[in-house]
Amino acid sequence: MARIELNQITHTYDTDVSNPTYALEEFSITWEDGGRYAILGPSGYGKTTMLNIMSGIVHSTRGRILFDGVDVTATDTSNRNIAQVFQFPVIYNTMTVQENLAFLLVCRGVSNSRIKEKVN
Repeated sequence: MARIELNQITHTYDTDVSNPTYALEEFSITWEDGGRYAILGPSGYGKTTMLNIMSGIVHSTRGRILFDGVDVTATDTSNRNIAQVFQFPVIYNTMTVQENLAFLLVCRGVSNSRIKEKVN
């Protein structure tokens, strides 16, 4: 991916409130291939929300996300071809070790035989 654009992104978790508090006030930013960027700010200022919007884990309240000029705002996480590495490991305690290892492959629609081969 050579370019990621967030255009007029806004997000609130207060969807049923007339005067919501915003996790992200409206902003736009573009990341160019080869650039070096840092996202800084105190806890609770929307850094993780922004990354979750980019990867599709969270859908923005308003705005558009473009990857190389293609609008992926409504695209499922599995079809965005972008990965997110969490600060702390994400392990689902409702799944076995094998199920945790297989989870990404299941999300990507990999065949059961291929999943079994890769996990084993």
